[in-house]
Amino acid sequence: MSERVLFFPWGWGGGAAYTGRCLVLAQALAEAGDSVAFADCGISAMVREAGFPVLDSAPEAPRPPDRHPMPPYLPFADVERVFAVAATYHRIERVRQRVAADTRLIEAYRPTVVVIDMCPTAALAARAAGIPVVSLADADFITPRPNGWMPWSTVAPRDLLPHPPSLPVWDRMSRELGLGPVARAEHLLWGEVTLVSSLPELEPVEGPPHRGDLHYVGPMYWNPVVAAGTPTPPETGRPKVYVTIGSGGTVGRQALQNVLDACAGQPWSVYVSSGFAFEGDLTVPDNVVVAGFTGLDTPLTWADVVLSHGGSATVLATLEHGKPSVVMPFMSEQEMNGRQLVEATGSGVLLRTSATTAHGRLSFSDRYSGPSDQPCVRVGDVRQGIAEVLGDARFTERAARWGARLRERRGSADLVALAHSAVVRAAGVSR
Repeated sequence: MSERVLFFPWGWGGGAAYTGRCLVLAQALAEAGDSVAFADCGISAMVREAGFPVLDSAPEAPRPPDRHPMPPYLPFADVERVFAVAATYHRIERVRQRVAADTRLIEAYRPTVVVIDMCPTAALAARAAGIPVVSLADADFITPRPNGWMPWSTVAPRDLLPHPPSLPVWDRMSRELGLGPVARAEHLLWGEVTLVSSLPELEPVEGPPHRGDLHYVGPMYWNPVVAAGTPTPPETGRPKVYVTIGSGGTVGRQALQNVLDACAGQPWSVYVSSGFAFEGDLTVPDNVVVAGFTGLDTPLTWADVVLSHGGSATVLATLEHGKPSVVMPFMSEQEMNGRQLVEATGSGVLLRTSATTAHGRLSFSDRYSGPSDQPCVRVGDVRQGIAEVLGDARFTERAARWGARLRERRGSADLVALAHSAVVRAAGVSR
């Protein structure tokens, strides 16, 4: 039996990875005969390019990142802070408005399954309508561990980002819908089925499922159609460095310029995916090719080493391809990915780490030059990180071992059956 599936990716200033994960599942479901549609997620161009309909999400759809300067580092310690700060979900009227909009989409499309990727309002709207939820998640979205996005922090999440709390709002909204109390913001992101795009050995959830079934399915990332005329990675016989530091939402121009300056004059071939934001105004060395939003598979197959922002999809895709990483983080979750998925696996290096003080302040230290008050990793540290990984074959060997395990898990995961099992599970519970 085919299903009608409505997707709700997170879009409040986030990257394309949330939408990309949804597109991976959407493609599999569509090929199996399901009907698929998306709520407007703020990066809906990706969805339309992939051939899926986008439903009107009035009054206000989630928005892509603004193009004004962002802080050089965003210290989100857990998903509650993301909800409160990025989407202003500490305001009950905002949450009511968004739940009502999601409810209208659900009523209009009449799905048999709702898929969320870090979208709590859609989860509430679906459950209030009696529709099963499939959640796509990073392990840190759903972990019971304190400071799930920043476990090295020694202070409370609100000490770093002192917006009003959103948890009382979620609890109030859930009770109004007849769904009972909400003890933790992470509980909103558990589905009847929850799919984590990793391995339990890499990213344990550290506790029993709060709701439904938990499955690790290996990396889920989307390769968009590459625009005509996009430069291809060069073949020069030199060591090959692929640079991708995100879609531009939290990355300043200076950070990318520092990377380009670090590559200048080096005996490397460098290929840069510059995302949505960087359209010019950069000094590009002769050994660097700058492209746009290229997707991951082609440049990852080409590369010897990958310098990235540490986004989950990018780091896991890099590991799956058996390539080592150099991570330059711009927010706490990216730093955690660098610590957990790169340094802990021995598959690369992390260029910058943070520490918290008793007064809720951050201090930073760069890998080679030590404590830093600079907004970006220094040029010398970037250059030295790339050189270290290129110069030690053990980084590639360890990445290759993890890549084999990730490919095996991805190949054995039946995404269609897992998503459909949410309907079966929900039917069993209702009986």
